[in-house]
Amino acid sequence: MKNEFANRQNMHLAVLALLADPAYQPAWKNQNPVLFTTRATALEAKVNALTTLISGQQTDTTGYAADKEREEAELEECAHEIGEALAGWFEDQGRLADAAPIDLALSSWQSLRDVELVAKAKLLHAKLTAVLATDAAALVEYGLDPADATLLAKETADFEAILAAPAAAISGKKALTQVLRPAFREVAELLGKMDRLVLRFRKTEAGTRFASVWKTARIIRDLGEAAEKAPAPAKP
Repeated sequence: MKNEFANRQNMHLAVLALLADPAYQPAWKNQNPVLFTTRATALEAKVNALTTLISGQQTDTTGYAADKEREEAELEECAHEIGEALAGWFEDQGRLADAAPIDLALSSWQSLRDVELVAKAKLLHAKLTAVLATDAAALVEYGLDPADATLLAKETADFEAILAAPAAAISGKKALTQVLRPAFREVAELLGKMDRLVLRFRKTEAGTRFASVWKTARIIRDLGEAAEKAPAPAKP
């Protein structure tokens, strides 16, 4: 969630905590102006709805790097093993031109960029599939069969899917951000109306204290900036 939204939502939650504090409720709840009480109920509903929206924006990308690394390694190892065997068959058939593009050391598979790895794996799959269609019996001696083509296709598809995951997540978060802005605007407008009414509670001492604390709760603090400027703890 953007700091802009996080800081404002923290203020909203601080206001709700104040309104829920039994020490201050006698000063405002069902007291004139009673419209404040009505709007306090509406505020709680709107902020709770915002919390639900925000939780939806927190698409969990934690672990994406680990998942990508795992899928990439699985594809590299699978392609290397199949490629070595198929390249050996091609060489034995005197088809060196067919062997060369897939005869890669594991380190060479690992050095390929994402799109290059996918493309090379698909090339290997195409070559394996073609040979299986004409010389499947001959490949058995090299430890290759249709199950290898199926496995290679699966590992390639799994890796392609993980590559597409961040783009999909970003797209979803952008769409949700467009929903968040008007929702935050509605809460801001409601709080602005409550700001106008809270001053009327200053007719009593309790109401004056409440109005003062309300003003403090309404401050939007940049928590991210505060965290960055916080001094380092003293060394023991």
